[in-house]
Amino acid sequence: MSVLIVTSLGDIVVDLYTDRLGGTGDPTGTGTGGDSIYKFLYGDQARFFSDEIHLDLKHSKTGTLAMASAGENLNASQFYFTLRDDLDYLDGKHAWL
Repeated sequence: MSVLIVTSLGDIVVDLYTDRLGGTGDPTGTGTGGDSIYKFLYGDQARFFSDEIHLDLKHSKTGTLAMASAGENLNASQFYFTLRDDLDYLDGKHAWL
């Protein structure tokens, strides 16, 4: 299921993953694509950027916004927001926005 957000700068499609997360930022629509802005500024070697994880920030409230990460220091363009409270299994793994 997806939600379409219409803005004056273009539409945003947000994919809803069960009742826990909504996410976007993958131009391929596969859940595995997307490059960070740093790739466009500095070239292919900057496709990903480093983790910015703060252990005191928690996924305890609905509406928490964070970067999705493919692994350690593998942040690119995808992000998600929480659709319910107390998703503590995400704590310490993803950078807040």
